Amino acid sequence: RLFEVVLIQLLRWLLDHPQEAGLPAGLLTGLGDAQLARVLVALHEQPGEPWMLEQMAAKAGMSRSAFAARFKAVVGATPADYLAGWRLTIAQAALRGGASVKTVADELGYANASALSRLFAQKLGASPREWLARQS
Repeated sequence: RLFEVVLIQLLRWLLDHPQEAGLPAGLLTGLGDAQLARVLVALHEQPGEPWMLEQMAAKAGMSRSAFAARFKAVVGATPADYLAGWRLTIAQAALRGGASVKTVADELGYANASALSRLFAQKLGASPREWLARQS
Protein backbone atom coordinates (compact mmCIF):
# COMPACT_ATOMS: atom_id res chain seq x y z
CA ARG A 1 0.00 0.00 0.00
CA LEU A 2 2.89 2.35 0.72
CA PHE A 3 4.09 1.93 -2.87
CA GLU A 4 0.64 2.92 -4.16
CA VAL A 5 0.66 6.07 -2.03
CA VAL A 6 4.14 7.02 -3.22
CA LEU A 7 3.18 6.39 -6.85
CA ILE A 8 0.07 8.55 -6.55
CA GLN A 9 2.07 11.34 -4.92
CA LEU A 10 4.66 11.13 -7.69
CA LEU A 11 1.99 11.36 -10.39
CA ARG A 12 0.38 14.33 -8.64
CA TRP A 13 3.73 16.10 -8.45
CA LEU A 14 4.40 15.41 -12.15
CA LEU A 15 1.01 16.85 -13.11
CA ASP A 16 1.61 19.96 -10.99
CA HIS A 17 5.24 20.51 -12.07
CA PRO A 18 5.69 19.31 -15.68
CA GLN A 19 8.47 21.80 -16.51
CA GLU A 20 10.56 20.93 -13.45
CA ALA A 21 10.13 17.22 -14.17
CA GLY A 22 11.20 17.74 -17.78
CA LEU A 23 8.03 16.14 -19.12
CA PRO A 24 7.60 16.46 -22.86
CA ALA A 25 4.33 17.84 -24.17
CA GLY A 26 1.65 15.18 -24.32
CA LEU A 27 -1.33 13.64 -22.62
CA LEU A 28 0.10 13.85 -19.12
CA THR A 29 0.88 17.56 -19.41
CA GLY A 30 -2.57 18.12 -20.94
CA LEU A 31 -4.24 16.38 -18.02
CA GLY A 32 -2.33 18.69 -15.70
CA ASP A 33 -4.16 21.67 -17.22
CA ALA A 34 -7.68 21.85 -15.73
CA GLN A 35 -9.34 23.31 -18.83
CA LEU A 36 -7.61 20.99 -21.30
CA ALA A 37 -8.18 17.98 -19.05
CA ARG A 38 -11.95 18.30 -19.52
CA VAL A 39 -11.51 18.13 -23.28
CA LEU A 40 -8.99 15.29 -23.22
CA VAL A 41 -11.21 13.18 -21.00
CA ALA A 42 -14.19 13.83 -23.31
CA LEU A 43 -12.14 12.93 -26.41
CA HIS A 44 -11.03 9.69 -24.80
CA GLU A 45 -14.51 8.79 -23.58
CA GLN A 46 -16.27 9.64 -26.86
CA PRO A 47 -13.76 9.30 -29.73
CA GLY A 48 -16.52 8.63 -32.27
CA GLU A 49 -18.29 11.94 -31.73
CA PRO A 50 -18.02 14.48 -34.56
CA TRP A 51 -15.71 16.76 -32.57
CA MET A 52 -15.31 20.25 -33.98
CA LEU A 53 -12.89 22.86 -32.69
CA GLU A 54 -15.82 24.98 -31.47
CA GLN A 55 -17.14 22.10 -29.32
CA MET A 56 -13.75 21.38 -27.82
CA ALA A 57 -13.14 25.04 -27.04
CA ALA A 58 -16.58 25.34 -25.42
CA LYS A 59 -15.86 22.25 -23.30
CA ALA A 60 -12.66 23.95 -22.13
CA GLY A 61 -14.47 27.25 -21.56
CA MET A 62 -12.15 29.08 -23.95
CA SER A 63 -12.27 30.85 -27.29
CA ARG A 64 -11.37 28.78 -30.35
CA SER A 65 -8.08 30.53 -31.01
CA ALA A 66 -6.96 30.53 -27.36
CA PHE A 67 -7.92 26.86 -27.01
CA ALA A 68 -6.11 25.80 -30.19
CA ALA A 69 -2.94 27.66 -29.22
CA ARG A 70 -2.92 26.37 -25.64
CA PHE A 71 -3.71 22.80 -26.69
CA LYS A 72 -0.81 22.81 -29.17
CA ALA A 73 1.58 24.34 -26.64
CA VAL A 74 0.66 22.00 -23.77
CA VAL A 75 -0.17 18.74 -25.57
CA GLY A 76 2.25 19.15 -28.47
CA ALA A 77 -0.26 18.54 -31.27
CA THR A 78 -3.25 20.32 -32.72
CA PRO A 79 -6.61 19.14 -31.38
CA ALA A 80 -7.44 17.52 -34.74
CA ASP A 81 -4.09 15.71 -34.91
CA TYR A 82 -4.42 14.50 -31.33
CA LEU A 83 -7.93 13.17 -31.97
CA ALA A 84 -6.81 11.47 -35.19
CA GLY A 85 -3.94 9.82 -33.33
CA TRP A 86 -6.24 8.62 -30.55
CA ARG A 87 -8.72 7.25 -33.07
CA LEU A 88 -5.89 5.51 -34.91
CA THR A 89 -4.75 3.86 -31.68
CA ILE A 90 -8.29 2.58 -31.07
CA ALA A 91 -8.60 1.42 -34.67
CA GLN A 92 -5.35 -0.52 -34.48
CA ALA A 93 -6.50 -2.35 -31.35
CA ALA A 94 -9.90 -3.14 -32.89
CA LEU A 95 -8.36 -4.41 -36.12
CA ARG A 96 -5.96 -6.63 -34.17
CA GLY A 97 -9.05 -7.98 -32.40
CA GLY A 98 -10.63 -9.00 -35.69
CA ALA A 99 -13.03 -6.11 -36.35
CA SER A 100 -13.63 -5.05 -39.93
CA VAL A 101 -12.41 -1.69 -41.24
CA LYS A 102 -16.01 -0.66 -41.95
CA THR A 103 -17.12 -1.47 -38.39
CA VAL A 104 -14.21 0.41 -36.88
CA ALA A 105 -14.77 3.40 -39.16
CA ASP A 106 -18.45 3.54 -38.13
CA GLU A 107 -17.60 3.33 -34.42
CA LEU A 108 -15.01 6.09 -34.67
CA GLY A 109 -17.22 8.52 -36.53
CA TYR A 110 -15.69 8.30 -39.99
CA ALA A 111 -18.02 8.73 -42.96
CA ASN A 112 -16.83 5.46 -44.49
CA ALA A 113 -14.04 2.89 -44.47
CA SER A 114 -12.13 4.88 -47.10
CA ALA A 115 -11.75 7.82 -44.73
CA LEU A 116 -10.20 5.56 -42.10
CA SER A 117 -7.98 3.95 -44.73
CA ARG A 118 -6.72 7.40 -45.77
CA LEU A 119 -5.80 8.14 -42.14
CA PHE A 120 -3.88 4.86 -41.95
CA ALA A 121 -2.04 5.62 -45.18
CA GLN A 122 -1.25 9.18 -44.08
CA LYS A 123 -0.02 8.33 -40.56
CA LEU A 124 1.35 4.81 -40.98
CA GLY A 125 2.20 4.63 -44.66
CA ALA A 126 0.01 1.59 -45.26
CA SER A 127 -3.62 0.64 -45.67
CA PRO A 128 -5.32 -1.07 -42.71
CA ARG A 129 -5.07 -4.44 -44.49
CA GLU A 130 -1.33 -3.96 -45.18
CA TRP A 131 -0.73 -2.74 -41.65
CA LEU A 132 -2.54 -5.75 -40.19
CA ALA A 133 -0.58 -8.14 -42.41
CA ARG A 134 2.68 -6.64 -41.09
CA GLN A 135 1.51 -7.21 -37.52
CA SER A 136 1.08 -10.95 -38.08
